[in-house]
Amino acid sequence: MASDSNNGVLRPGAFSLSWSGGLEYGSRQMTFDGESKFYFAKGDTINEDSQTGIGVFVLTVQNADLQELTTVAKTLCETDIQRGGPETYDPPATFRVACLEDGRVVNRRGSIRKIPEKFNREIFDGPFRLSEEAWKHGAKLIKLDFTTESIEYKNGSYIVSVRFINSGNRWIRFKTPDHWPGDSRNGGLAVAPFSELGKMQPRDDWGFNLASKKILNKNEFPDGEILLNPGDSRTLKIESIPDNKIQKGGYDLSGVAYLNIQYEGYGWGLSTHVDFCPIKTRISFDRDYPSTHQEREQWEAKHRKDLSWRPVKPGQTFSEDGLYRAVRTDNGHRGLLLKPFKAGEVATTGRVTMPMQELPDVNIDGPVQWVWEATAPTPVKPWSPDLVEGTEHTCDPGAACPRSGRWLARTATRDWQYSYDLARIVTRSRGERMPGDEGTTWEWLGV
Repeated sequence: MASDSNNGVLRPGAFSLSWSGGLEYGSRQMTFDGESKFYFAKGDTINEDSQTGIGVFVLTVQNADLQELTTVAKTLCETDIQRGGPETYDPPATFRVACLEDGRVVNRRGSIRKIPEKFNREIFDGPFRLSEEAWKHGAKLIKLDFTTESIEYKNGSYIVSVRFINSGNRWIRFKTPDHWPGDSRNGGLAVAPFSELGKMQPRDDWGFNLASKKILNKNEFPDGEILLNPGDSRTLKIESIPDNKIQKGGYDLSGVAYLNIQYEGYGWGLSTHVDFCPIKTRISFDRDYPSTHQEREQWEAKHRKDLSWRPVKPGQTFSEDGLYRAVRTDNGHRGLLLKPFKAGEVATTGRVTMPMQELPDVNIDGPVQWVWEATAPTPVKPWSPDLVEGTEHTCDPGAACPRSGRWLARTATRDWQYSYDLARIVTRSRGERMPGDEGTTWEWLGV
């Protein structure tokens, strides 16, 4: 219940409706103090289209609104208010109400999920409507937002400037994001292109993960904490790299924040763990990512790690182009060769035979799943025979090596296949010359 209400003592007719966010999400609570104040606390706006940030908002209610809330309290005091169901416990959803019985105030608690359906309109219509009104037009007791101010490219990485804003009238405090582990339970921060300007399809892959990354202006936060007094805002400059590909152009930038906060006062139903989407901003990228060899290798290493736990299983569809490595479904043995697949192709359900990565003179032979390894050979433009530099899968003898890693010698056979010389595997860094054996080409095996 709201702590500003009569020093925490419930008046007759006071009630609260509370939804816990569980372990990973923020809570929500609607509270009436029994007289004239309606409070709405919301600690989760992850999936909201119109609401950003988190906070506690208050309305002064009167006339029909006051009568509607009085009716809610009376309904919650009904003797059969808990004859619905079934009950579930995760996450909890509870109510609390102060009932007047025989001239004295009795506090009752119960489960929202056990309220019979016949009471739903009487109980929920008014509070939900007033919650929207409080969010849009109520006084802000607590309000925390963040937004992306700018993204600059410098010396091979990006500097993402994120501003946290306190537009309420209570102080808010939390640790700087370099102390957050990057998960939804203990703290995470990310910003990303929500949509490219002029296109309707939203992006659903994150752009920049910022939790646990280096803060370039850390000297402004010597205690590792951000304190926002009412009306304050503070900007963090965080060094990061994208974990997805970004084409140059203008974007509406969104994101997500999961964090644990402290705030002035106590109550109002706002949990200390909150998660929220930011105020959207419009950002322009003047270059593609990745654009250089180093960036492509950097991105591939990150993408390879991210996709290592999401193999394409037999009969499943490949979701993106790439060079893939075969991995036996029964024993985990890995194939030596990489095979290119395009998005939309279906993985074979049959047996696959090829040399084993660990023991090239022994074949893997059986059903496999496919793990993304690297960018597939990419034409510089549709139908062009020329490939984007650094995406090649083969190399001529004596030529400069296009990708760092291991290379296997092969020769063409009469049936347009290849014969591999497993005794000739070399390691080269990009730019080094390949062995110059005439009649031999080299096939890339990965990093």
